[in-house]
Amino acid sequence: MARILVVDDQPEVARSIARMLCNHDTSTETDPRRAIARVAEGERFEVVLIDLNMPSMSGAELSAAFAQAQLEQPPIVLIMSGGENVESLFATGRAVLIKPFDGDELRDLVSAMLHDQAALAADRPRA
Repeated sequence: MARILVVDDQPEVARSIARMLCNHDTSTETDPRRAIARVAEGERFEVVLIDLNMPSMSGAELSAAFAQAQLEQPPIVLIMSGGENVESLFATGRAVLIKPFDGDELRDLVSAMLHDQAALAADRPRA
């Protein structure tokens, strides 16, 4: 079971996505700055799902903030969008998921991302 943070400015959307991932330990956040603060304060998440278009901070800006935080174990970032600004979405270099999506699609993608991360960690030399 992974710890997953869903960041979407629409509370009902964030809760709906979290319910799709009920086999994981999910949290939601509607304020991108609060999401950054939670991680900066030491809360660890294996995956962070971020809505691309939020009024106070874009998903790309939030993704960049996580990258700049230089965390010991940074979360996997998955950016979600309703299909608008697709070029900027892919320019983030992050995994992307186009809305609307169903629970199976989301669970399969998250599972594959977690599996890939575990495989990469196993391949790294230990100090």
